[in-house]
Amino acid sequence: MNLPVVFDIALGLVFIYLTLSLIASEIQELISTVLQWRAKHLKQSIELLMAGGSQTGSEEIEKAVELVKELYGDPIINTLNQQAKDGIEKGFRDVTKTIHSKVSKEKQSAPSYIPSETFAITLLETLKIPHLIEYVKNPSTQNNLRMILSTYKELKTGINDKNSESYQRIEAIYGDIEQNQKFKNLVNSLPEHVPDKLINSLTVIADRTRIKIDDLKEQANQFKKEVETWFDRSMDRSSGVYKRNAKGVAILIGIAIAILTNTDTFFLLNRLSRDSAIRSVITQRAIQQAESYPNDINVIRQAQQDLRDASVPIGWQNINQQLDLEPLNTSQGNTANAVLRKIWKVIAILCGWVVSGLAIAMGAPFWFDILNKVVNVRNAGPKPESYTKDQPPSQ
Repeated sequence: MNLPVVFDIALGLVFIYLTLSLIASEIQELISTVLQWRAKHLKQSIELLMAGGSQTGSEEIEKAVELVKELYGDPIINTLNQQAKDGIEKGFRDVTKTIHSKVSKEKQSAPSYIPSETFAITLLETLKIPHLIEYVKNPSTQNNLRMILSTYKELKTGINDKNSESYQRIEAIYGDIEQNQKFKNLVNSLPEHVPDKLINSLTVIADRTRIKIDDLKEQANQFKKEVETWFDRSMDRSSGVYKRNAKGVAILIGIAIAILTNTDTFFLLNRLSRDSAIRSVITQRAIQQAESYPNDINVIRQAQQDLRDASVPIGWQNINQQLDLEPLNTSQGNTANAVLRKIWKVIAILCGWVVSGLAIAMGAPFWFDILNKVVNVRNAGPKPESYTKDQPPSQ
């Protein structure tokens, strides 16, 4: 087998993987839209962030879930959840809502992305930290955000018990609170479900802020920026988790497509290496694909048309050739060998499906990049030898 044939076989395989990857990507995107994977993952990530991580106890997680419900009920975050109001988009959205309501009891719609600034503002407003700062008796250097947060969990119980240490600590920060009914009303309106780990995390952030800035008012602004950074870093880790989960789903979808289309990599290699006509047609189609990568809404239709036009050797009509079905010989020894051979071919087909599924899961961008590289290498040849009248080309 010479080198050009090897490149043609590689082009054929890459073309098939690319085309099926396009279909798989659209299927995965449709499933993630219907089931709202991104929105759910974002909400769960915020809940874990509030609770202090996945190793936190169930009680803290339950508090975090309730607090996140309050955050998501805030008008600022609600405005991020934009939905279609009319036309085909609204009809499709109604269908996805119906499907989602059958499989989940949670709210049917939620934002898939929350800017860090919006999160920080909403969180601090929900915890009423800016309002508590307004009641600090000396908002310069005597008090700081760390002191406010250290007494946060004691506020509701502490203001009702004058003889407690909590009451004295609160009074040291906010002054005489006995006659300050507005402050008491504010304390009573604080959210009920606040995880201890969240307050601990905010206290650490407040400590970092105090090192940089002394004035309490300026600390509050810097504190908000630090909370934004904290959220961004957490979402970066969350994005990595989502990508790993999405890759697992992509593998399952890829294997499912390989089985449904009977895409057996080993059979494809065999056919492409033996059938020059099919190899030539697929090679030309692959070169065209490299020149005009499909990236519009008709991608599935175009991909299916490419598979049909190129006479790609996939599909269940090839199963007889894959299994090499022929009548079993009558002798016992030959029959046993034939049965073992059939079992081996079935195992080979299963392995071929798995290989194809893993290849499909790599994604269309990956295979398009490989396709361009293979086409460039295939089309590249030795530079023509330069010559002059006095120096004719070598024979």
